[in-house]
Amino acid sequence: MRYPFRMAAAICGGLFAFDACAQPVAGPQITLEAETDHRERGLSWSDGKATVGASADMPLTYDLALGVDALALRDSARHGGAEALLRMAPRYTVRSNGWDFTAGLRGNVFLGRSGTSYGEITGDVSRTLGPAQLTVGIAYAPPQDAIGGSNLYVDASLSASVPGTPVTLYGGLGHSSGSTRNDPRAARLRPGGDYLDHHFGAEYAKDRLAVGVRYSGTSIGRSELDPLSPWTDRHVGARVMGYVRFTP
Repeated sequence: MRYPFRMAAAICGGLFAFDACAQPVAGPQITLEAETDHRERGLSWSDGKATVGASADMPLTYDLALGVDALALRDSARHGGAEALLRMAPRYTVRSNGWDFTAGLRGNVFLGRSGTSYGEITGDVSRTLGPAQLTVGIAYAPPQDAIGGSNLYVDASLSASVPGTPVTLYGGLGHSSGSTRNDPRAARLRPGGDYLDHHFGAEYAKDRLAVGVRYSGTSIGRSELDPLSPWTDRHVGARVMGYVRFTP
C-alpha cells in the first residue's frame, strides 16, 4: 500500500519549503553498526543472524530532521525474504522547559520483495534528568496490506550514564497491538497476537567507538507461533546480543 509514502512525501515537501530560509545547521551524523542479531520490539529482523547497518541523522533546521537507516536483513522470513531495509523518518521536535515533543513519519522499504513495505506515524516525549533520559513513544501503522491490518506500538525507555565512567545503562518495555483481517501477514509484527517486549543493556563508549551487550525478550510463547507461516520465524524469545558501533 503506497498511500503512507505519498503522504510522507507531501508532508516532507511542505516542511522543507516552510524551512527553506532557515539558518544553516550542523552536518549529518553518520553511524556504522555490526550486531549479532538485529531486534526490533523483541523480534529478530535479521533471521537471528549477525548483520550490519548504517544510519544518518540529518538536521535540516533546529526543529526538523531526517533520519535514514539501511540494514542487511539476511533473507529474513519475517519480511518475506527481503534482502535489505531502507528506512526514512522525517521528524519535527518542539522543545519546552526541558521537555522534547517529537512527531514524525516513518517509511519502511524492504528491498528484494515487493508488497512488503509499510508506513507509520510516530511520536514521543522525552526528558533529561541529570545523567538519565526518559522517553515515552508511540508508533501507529494504519491498516495496510503489507502487515495484514494495523499495528500500534507503545513503549517507554530509560537510559542513564554511570557517573565518572564511559558506561551507559539502559532498558525499556513495549506493547504491540493492532487489528487484523485474518491475514497471515499480521504475524510479521504480531506473531501470536498482542504481546509485551522488554530489553536492558550496557554500553561502553570511547571517542567514536561504542561496544554494548543487550538482553531482549518477549511474552510470546512458542506454542503461539504458526510453524507453517511464511511471515514469521522462531526468533522471538529471550536472547543476549552484542554490538559494535562506530561514528566516522
